[in-house]
Amino acid sequence: MKIKEAVNRIESTSKSIFAWEHEGYIHISCNTFTILVVPYEAKTMFDCHFVNPHIKLPADVKARLNGIIGKFLRTPIKERYPDKKYRLRWIDSNGISNYLDNREGVWTTESITNARCYTESELEQLKKDNLRLAPAIEAMKEPAEGKDE
Repeated sequence: MKIKEAVNRIESTSKSIFAWEHEGYIHISCNTFTILVVPYEAKTMFDCHFVNPHIKLPADVKARLNGIIGKFLRTPIKERYPDKKYRLRWIDSNGISNYLDNREGVWTTESITNARCYTESELEQLKKDNLRLAPAIEAMKEPAEGKDE
């Protein structure tokens, strides 16, 4: 389970439960009181910090939170973070940077605003589907910073 997915699922448990990410932790509150802080790299519940243990939660909310947090803790740490995204950079004959896009097997060029972002696994699949282009795909790979798709 990714960090953002955990936050969203925690928030969907009850109208009085809120969750947010801050400096390497998932903060969970009931109404306005923080009740639990879960480090991104926590492995067990012993790594979590119970801030206000005296606040009573309904049994069904506790059970749902326990299930979500348990699933998050069972997720390998590397898999909790968002996948890195890449664009395929192409420089045309005029020296202008464009980006390659492959939709349904058709290659096109796009501006940076319309460029498709690929995960590492999507790029690996493109290389398998286009064996002769695999070295070029690897050479054109450029991190897509700030583009959250």
